[in-house]
Amino acid sequence: MPKWDSNSSVKSVKVLKTVAFCLLSFFCFSLSSHADDKKQSQPVAVTVEHVKQAYFYDVVQEVGKVKSIDSADLSFNADNKITKIFFHNGDKVRKGDLIAQLDDSDAKADFDKSKSSLALAKTKLARINELLQREPYALSKETVDETKEEVDLAKADYQQKSSVMNNYQIIAPFDGQLTTFQQSVGSHIAAGTALVRLYSLNPVEVSYAISQIDFGKAQKDQKVSVTVDAYKDRVFYGKVNYVAPAIDEQSGRVAVRSELDNPDFALAPGMFANIKHYFGHRISELLIPQNSVVAENDKRFVWVVNKNRVEKRPITLGKNTNSGFVVVTKGVKEGEPIVKTGIQNLKEDSTIRILPNIQPANDANAKKAAEANDSTKSNGENK
Repeated sequence: MPKWDSNSSVKSVKVLKTVAFCLLSFFCFSLSSHADDKKQSQPVAVTVEHVKQAYFYDVVQEVGKVKSIDSADLSFNADNKITKIFFHNGDKVRKGDLIAQLDDSDAKADFDKSKSSLALAKTKLARINELLQREPYALSKETVDETKEEVDLAKADYQQKSSVMNNYQIIAPFDGQLTTFQQSVGSHIAAGTALVRLYSLNPVEVSYAISQIDFGKAQKDQKVSVTVDAYKDRVFYGKVNYVAPAIDEQSGRVAVRSELDNPDFALAPGMFANIKHYFGHRISELLIPQNSVVAENDKRFVWVVNKNRVEKRPITLGKNTNSGFVVVTKGVKEGEPIVKTGIQNLKEDSTIRILPNIQPANDANAKKAAEANDSTKSNGENK
């Protein structure tokens, strides 16, 4: 009977185990590779949006202050007591309104006297003329000339006294709104001392400064829009009425003033104002969704759709509209389809399956972005 070789049996078992392990590993690897191939062969689900063209105004945003175009400290040209104030603090007045009156009794007496003297001189001259009509040689030429001179002197005195009467009154020089009266009825006030200040509030000006980079673009009669904190939802419109001819040496900026209609006196001098200064022409820009932009270090890309494939294309960005869109200045053309969602699953050799957008193409949003942001420089550029 043959002798059993235990060592050979052990070796055979080991060989069988090794072969079985290799077969199992190969089988698992094949399954994994098949799964990966199957996964890679499945198209990536994406949504797509087309590159859009929008028009932006070339505009700059600045902060300035509201100022009155006309303002004046109102005072008397004579010394005396105030006898009457016809308005209250903060009242609106019209040009020609009598605002305040001084005691003018002495001046009025002199005025009345000059008025009587003028009337008497005119009466005397009229009688002489009647006499000369009946009797041409009744009086000498010297007498007639002296009488005419008396009339001229009386008229000059009357005009002078009439002018003095105006020194005892304050008359509104233009339409506007009064501030606070500094003295009251009964007070003695010196000539030239301001009683009240008058502001002309329609129209008003906004004063601001722009960068010297925009000096060549700024011109008179360009449009501006203005908002103030006091009226969050209201926009005031106007035109540029002054552009400084030189750059300010200290600030390096250009002084600008614009005139605004203010019929209800809503804008008050001293208010801070947010100004949009439109340089008068529109700029055509290309817009893409902000979510479509892929960032890799300092470079930016988008996935451009070509049938069921995608191309990773470098782009150069412009201004962010802050409305979900960004301006692109280089890399794509109007109408090209680009991937909007599903970007994280894309590779250079990916095939895609385009899903319908939940919302229709955002043409209205792109238009709104253009209108709302106006291609303002304050938004800056995307890196």
